[in-house]
Amino acid sequence: MIPKSARIRLEFDAEVLRNEILAVHDFESFQGFWHRFENFLADRMVMGHLNVLESHGWVPSDFEDVDSQLAYQVGEEAYRVDYTQLAREWTVTIR
Repeated sequence: MIPKSARIRLEFDAEVLRNEILAVHDFESFQGFWHRFENFLADRMVMGHLNVLESHGWVPSDFEDVDSQLAYQVGEEAYRVDYTQLAREWTVTIR
């Protein structure tokens, strides 16, 4: 399990996804971003990779909006973050 102080690291092959996370400002725009991320993986037939990462606690899951913040699980740990801070809190890199 990742320590609570660790950052989430999501690696994308497409720069457009990295730029889109900067445009997230509420739950609706986050859902749009995450939907495009899942489609990006499915298009490349690596959807199972996301499931494996989730099961090891390397990517968040179970998203919801709580008091205008994004609430999610990483492994067994619960987190809340302002939407505008996602790009800073999640380390997003390009492969």
